[in-house]
Amino acid sequence: MSIPLGYPLPPDDNHAVSVSMPTWRDTEGWAQRDPAVLSKLQTGYPRFYVPHLVRELAKCLLDWMDIKRSTKPDEASADLFPSRDMALACRWYLQKDLTLSEGGQEVQASKAVEALEIAWDGTIRLLAVDDNSPGRLMDDNITFFNVHAQGPSERPPLRRARHVYVVVYPNTMATQAKSFWQHTGFGISSRFASLWLERAPFFPNIPDEAKMQEPGRFLPDAGSENRKKITTAIAESYGHGVDDLDVRLFHTGMSAITHTAIALKKAMNYREEEFCVCVFGFLYVDTFKVLSKVLGFKFVLYGHATPEEMDKLEADLASDRIRISALFTEFPGNPLLGCLDIARLCVLSHKYNFVLVVDDTVGTSVNVDLLPYCDIICTSLTKMFSGGCNVMGGSVVLKPRARYTVLFHQAFRDIYQDVYFVLDSATMLTNSLRFKERVQEASISAEIIAKILRKSSVVKRVYYPKGSRTQDLYEMVAKPYTGTGMTLDRKGKRFGYGFLLSIAFKTPEAAIAFHDALEVAKGPSLGTNFTLMCAYTLLAHYSELNEVAEYGLPEHLVRISVGLENIHTLVAKVKKALEVAKGKRKCTVS
Repeated sequence: MSIPLGYPLPPDDNHAVSVSMPTWRDTEGWAQRDPAVLSKLQTGYPRFYVPHLVRELAKCLLDWMDIKRSTKPDEASADLFPSRDMALACRWYLQKDLTLSEGGQEVQASKAVEALEIAWDGTIRLLAVDDNSPGRLMDDNITFFNVHAQGPSERPPLRRARHVYVVVYPNTMATQAKSFWQHTGFGISSRFASLWLERAPFFPNIPDEAKMQEPGRFLPDAGSENRKKITTAIAESYGHGVDDLDVRLFHTGMSAITHTAIALKKAMNYREEEFCVCVFGFLYVDTFKVLSKVLGFKFVLYGHATPEEMDKLEADLASDRIRISALFTEFPGNPLLGCLDIARLCVLSHKYNFVLVVDDTVGTSVNVDLLPYCDIICTSLTKMFSGGCNVMGGSVVLKPRARYTVLFHQAFRDIYQDVYFVLDSATMLTNSLRFKERVQEASISAEIIAKILRKSSVVKRVYYPKGSRTQDLYEMVAKPYTGTGMTLDRKGKRFGYGFLLSIAFKTPEAAIAFHDALEVAKGPSLGTNFTLMCAYTLLAHYSELNEVAEYGLPEHLVRISVGLENIHTLVAKVKKALEVAKGKRKCTVS
């Protein structure tokens, strides 16, 4: 029995980070903003869909502020952030957009968008109302070098949620505000919102017996301990001398990427030339958009990541046609699972003096050994590191003893604050147990599923590292599996090729039929302990189908994140869905 449209994934979890879209039509309805579909959504991926608890807290705070002060704009909305700097960055982004749309009327823009700090006791403070400072994150004039600084952060952690930072803006700016929330990953979590809704002493509906003057009186005093255990586990999974001080934790994966991009610009600001970023490969949609749309970096795109484009990149660098400060890429790519020549990119990065940043969320530190070839690795911990699909998180690993290690540490130290809410980090710590074993189990199952799919008469192509045109590039950095019962290849090794695969069918009808017939959870996200499927292109790129098709992304692409279910049961379900697809392959799509 399928999980009904709009129900949380996992079911009955108030903090679920996926939502059930059991049919292809459901996904189309979501992409088209069909009210009949949207009205049934109880949750969604938290960056694409502001959690109900966060929405409720924002409304409560707006209503409460309306009583406390008379300056709240009419027809206003609010977004909530865990730190001052993130709120000021949002205000800066919205003011910039509003100033442009208003023909440069900066005074009107500054009044229309406000950033406020609300303390646990109900104290309100307007942030930087008389200047246009975007805070430490976006301000390029910050002098951050401090050779005496120690540890990952000079500023106190905010994980105890004693303040919430509110950006109030006109409803007419809802689209721009949603873009900032989605692309940066800066917003507060549902657990953070739940705490304030249930305990904030200044809300009139809070019973006296539930009111506490400090959240620390009932939150576990384990934030530092959680962080230490998580960062140590991450460091150990990478090896190569990485220790926990080389790891930064963030409350979302996109926050990790956004902070990395900002830190790189600060670290490289001694250069005379303009900061320029290269995007190599068709990266995850929000990585591309945060670099270009939110941060406004100058960038160049090599979207196919083919050997020919690697040749073009090298030729452009050699001829001085482009000068880049950093290159962002993924290994493997999501959703087409292609692998680039990371060793060659490494050589180019040293020769032409740019920073190489790799997102290994799909590859994982269990399956691939990328650190020798790059400077920084970003990972969405929301995915397989957690597996539970009920908490967000991200990490950045700085390569020890690399070219710019000291600069990177200094830049991150200046902008980094530990805002990982203690209840979220506790959940992440619990979920992360058996990370290595879970990745290996899911990877072995995915390899079996990929093999079955490739034999089907309705399947045009299976995107998966093993059996792909770039398998040798994957195996160049793959970590051999060890353990009893492992089947070795002809070279006496056993690699894991990952838990994620995508499928292009020969007809749209077959794709839709297979999607609807496969009896697994369906919705956004990946890297879950349960198998999770989605109509990827509709979810991520519905408004730009023609553009993404140029980069090889089919409209009717089906992506499957293989979980930990019994492989025999999963194989039977896949074969059954393929049979249904065979019967529908000549039907006309309604």
